[in-house]
Amino acid sequence: MTNTAGATERASVPERWALGHGFVPKGRYVDADFARLEHERLFPNVWQMACREEEIPNAGSFHEYAIGERSILVVRQADGTLRAMHNACRHRGMKIIGGSGRVDEFRCRFHGFRYALDGACTFVHCPEEFEDRPAADWALRPVHVDTWGGWVFVNMASDPPPLLEWLDPIPSLLDPFRLEDMRYRWCKTVVVPANWKTVVDAFVEGYHTPGTHPQTLRPMEGTDPSARPAAIDEFAHAPFSPTFPLGSHSVMKYGERPDKGPQAEEWAAVLARPEIYANLMQYLARALGAMQTERDARAAEMLATMEPSEVPPIITYLGLCKQLAQDEGVVTYPDMSIEQHFMGCGDYHVFPTMVILVEPGSTLGYRMRPNGSDPDSCIWDVFSLEHFVPGAEPNPKWEVFPNWREADLGPFLAQDLKNIPDIQAGMHSDGFDGLWLNGIQETTILHAHQVADRYLFGVDHDEADT
Repeated sequence: MTNTAGATERASVPERWALGHGFVPKGRYVDADFARLEHERLFPNVWQMACREEEIPNAGSFHEYAIGERSILVVRQADGTLRAMHNACRHRGMKIIGGSGRVDEFRCRFHGFRYALDGACTFVHCPEEFEDRPAADWALRPVHVDTWGGWVFVNMASDPPPLLEWLDPIPSLLDPFRLEDMRYRWCKTVVVPANWKTVVDAFVEGYHTPGTHPQTLRPMEGTDPSARPAAIDEFAHAPFSPTFPLGSHSVMKYGERPDKGPQAEEWAAVLARPEIYANLMQYLARALGAMQTERDARAAEMLATMEPSEVPPIITYLGLCKQLAQDEGVVTYPDMSIEQHFMGCGDYHVFPTMVILVEPGSTLGYRMRPNGSDPDSCIWDVFSLEHFVPGAEPNPKWEVFPNWREADLGPFLAQDLKNIPDIQAGMHSDGFDGLWLNGIQETTILHAHQVADRYLFGVDHDEADT
């Protein structure tokens, strides 16, 4: 595609929302009209994570997935398959049921209409008094449903692409991690006073690490490093977090800076000490409660007692984590090569609403959804998944907190949540026009907006403009 064609395509986007080179206008986060377009054109046409398969284990188990004003029921059938349906009675539109649970049939509380688990209407009061109507028109309207990695995805479009095609290449990268065998360690839902994309953006780039999480720059201080603001010279020790498009999705990876110098080499030598790397892993296990498990923290304690060697600490640590898991009987623990580990582990944005940070023993996950039609409020689901010994899965219930400050998310995530409402508030300022993005470490954000433009405005951005 030529640059001229690219300019023509961009012209089809209203100027106040048009993306620039490394620039995203603030209206895409604060304008009610833009939020309305997302509800009308984006969310009905993309695959979205609705729940985990283990949340609907038996025939009649159901889970409601709500986004904006839309509500979808995911239901386990008698033969073990899944069906998804719009959660609205075909008579007068009554919402059938909310939340999650188990039923033998669905009943409308308004006029008593009944529906089978597959959505077929099984009872209409005084049917002879209605105009003739095909049985299919009385049934709950179906929604496309499929699974990957233990998650259930739904798509409200009439003819969506297959889920695995939509997710490509993420499944092939993450299949060795056996995500489908993980189970919840904990799961919480909080309301955040910010646009849903503001929350997504905060968790798909690592560029904010020295500013928001300065304690991670100080593993030499032990397993509980100070969170005092980072001095300017400490920013040189920040992790390098390049980001890459993956089809409609993206990934953030940790790597070495291409412009390594003496200071970077000195810092790499510090991190090469087993006890220093162990400090960081123990801190993350305690402060996040995800990605590094309690078992992994014990592996880090073992690592801290070892002498430096030519083997990088991370390699030794991964081996210890695996050995402890296998010794304890975690039969689902991934058996992957080091190459598969480094190829797959990372921070993935599964467009549009899901983010997962994947490690062999545990995954930290987020889902961000609009809170109704308010562009300044969203519902944030956060959870930790782990590989457990069979029979030891905790099966926690979702905890819901209208005020995020009451959710006890741990010190690490609390640092992010303290920022996010102020980010949203600042976007309304006359002194702010939009996001000027780092061209290496924040491309995940721009890429997501470019993908969204396909649905919102029928625009395919030229890859050369990314």
